[in-house]
Amino acid sequence: MATPSGHNGWATADDWASQRNYITTLWYVKHRDENRTLKEIMQIMQEKYQFFATVRMYKARFQKWGIEKKIKAEEAVEIFRQQTARAAAGKPTVAYIRGRRIDPDRLQRYRYRAAPLVSKKIMRAEKGAEDDESNATRVTQVVCRTPSPSPSPDTTNSAISISPRMEEPTELRVPHECMQILHNFINGAFDNGIWQMANEGERAEMNGAFTWQHYVASSQGLIRHGRIKEGFSLLGMCFDQYKQQLQQPDSMFWLATYKCAMVLASQNNKLGDAFIDYASKLTSLILPPGHPFNQLWSRVMLTGLNGIKDHAGAIFESYLDMWGRHVNSRETNTTNDIQGAFVFIQLHCTGLLSFNLLETVIQAMISGGAISKGSAEFLLQEAKFRLALSCLARRRTKKAETTTKEIIAWLELQDPSNYADLRCKTAWLMFEIKERKGTQAEALRAGHDLLKISQEIYGPTHIQTLEAMSAVESYCRQIGAIKGAEQMGRDFESRWRIFRDVANSLNNFPQQIDQPWYYRSIELGEKVGYVQETVDMFERCLKLADDSP
Repeated sequence: MATPSGHNGWATADDWASQRNYITTLWYVKHRDENRTLKEIMQIMQEKYQFFATVRMYKARFQKWGIEKKIKAEEAVEIFRQQTARAAAGKPTVAYIRGRRIDPDRLQRYRYRAAPLVSKKIMRAEKGAEDDESNATRVTQVVCRTPSPSPSPDTTNSAISISPRMEEPTELRVPHECMQILHNFINGAFDNGIWQMANEGERAEMNGAFTWQHYVASSQGLIRHGRIKEGFSLLGMCFDQYKQQLQQPDSMFWLATYKCAMVLASQNNKLGDAFIDYASKLTSLILPPGHPFNQLWSRVMLTGLNGIKDHAGAIFESYLDMWGRHVNSRETNTTNDIQGAFVFIQLHCTGLLSFNLLETVIQAMISGGAISKGSAEFLLQEAKFRLALSCLARRRTKKAETTTKEIIAWLELQDPSNYADLRCKTAWLMFEIKERKGTQAEALRAGHDLLKISQEIYGPTHIQTLEAMSAVESYCRQIGAIKGAEQMGRDFESRWRIFRDVANSLNNFPQQIDQPWYYRSIELGEKVGYVQETVDMFERCLKLADDSP
């Protein structure tokens, strides 16, 4: 490679020494949220300092300086070892490798995608087992410290020193600390056998959270359909049952709590604030001060409802990343795996989970046999259902109807005894579509079809049937069919009394919800683009499965 004219030749050893700090800073520090490439750094050095060197020269010098962007396996193991030890002592952690701060999200992605041998080493390190291979490099390569003003750690061998007066703002510190607390809580719950994945024929481990979350969503549905008194009565029941969930949490409990605050706030900020206040105070009364849930609430209360909304994506992704690795390391049944996959899908569609993590998890589950081809086809139809709902919410009625008919066509090819929940949800969709684009007669016919299938599948006093009745009653009042609305209203109220009597006698919800896909509505705003890419992903995965030998 020829050197440009007008300069004194290639960079000398003295040139490299004098520019080392600046080159290192360019390499490590992001520009407009993106890492610079080596060619970009070379161009900057040429234009600003008349500093000329080849790619080979840079790479040789970087190797000599110990500059590396990739996280090495032994470094990751050491970071997780130190984080776990510090979290046990109640200390939040920021991690540095060779003086460079490591993003917590990047660590979580590394962990999920790590080779099985590396994942095993990380798990051993978190349990306190020593690994001799990493002992020699711990002090100079990895530094973990509290994100608050403190003397700078010894970084004499680092290219960049760590600022001794740097304190993270609350809005950045809180989600990181929450992730650390949840990380330790999940590890402990699985390792000590508190959470067990169901065997074939048993109820799924996550049913408590699904049931509670379902009733919260149903309370909002009743309120939207004009059943204000009954909706708030059901919401009060959910608040009461939160105590039971708190005392015996399953693996989706904290996510259900976080999501509930967001769902209620999406309807009314005061409702969201009321739930946060209630849940945090109840937790402090029931559980000891050092319990992880009290630690979590103490952080969440610093940022309030706005913080919950801002941090939800990071919290959900970190939590599900950890949950997924534990579940994948155990023998589970198809129900567990599909439930977990569905939660991933649901959160991605709301923008609370990255597509990269969703795709990584789903592809791994399908290729590893955790999700069969039949289950993948079912999840594809569920994704299409969410696409139809999202289109309907944006008045794209034609697209919603086309997608719904695709689901119905698929269901017609299946055993009539299978997929009862999806059959009922498509009846909901057709009713709502006919409300918007059909004649009144078509909408009423679709409404009665919905009531018929709801009663056949769930029974006359099931919350699903009651909510369907409230929707059809509301439509009848809307079009002026007062006589029909009044009859529907009387039927609803008699069935509601039975529902309440059973709830009071059980001191619990009348029906347990076995699956996360029971509820037919979108609880949080879902984005058509996110749902469409989920549908496309499943279609690609199924095509690859068909093409494979």
